[in-house]
Amino acid sequence: MAEEKKNSVKELTVKKLRERGVKPRPEVVEMSKEQRKIIKQIKDCLKEGAKTIPEIASATGLRPGVVTWYVMTLVKYGELSPGEEVDGYYKYSLAKKEG
Repeated sequence: MAEEKKNSVKELTVKKLRERGVKPRPEVVEMSKEQRKIIKQIKDCLKEGAKTIPEIASATGLRPGVVTWYVMTLVKYGELSPGEEVDGYYKYSLAKKEG
């Protein structure tokens, strides 16, 4: 039973939905664009060198809470890596690409 449910979920991929002519809602498309924009801002900021979350927030104009959420997510997925600790904050930098 659980296996059937798992397989049915796999069938509902974006590709299959597109084949069926299902389009994403406009608000979902906008949210996705905004997320990519924020991620790009953070990564561009870190190209200059490692920074703390308050430094990233100051440089990008984003709220510290928003920066924290995105930085933690990017660390989780291996896009950023924490470095030395300065005044209670870690300095984050772009993760080294293997290969």
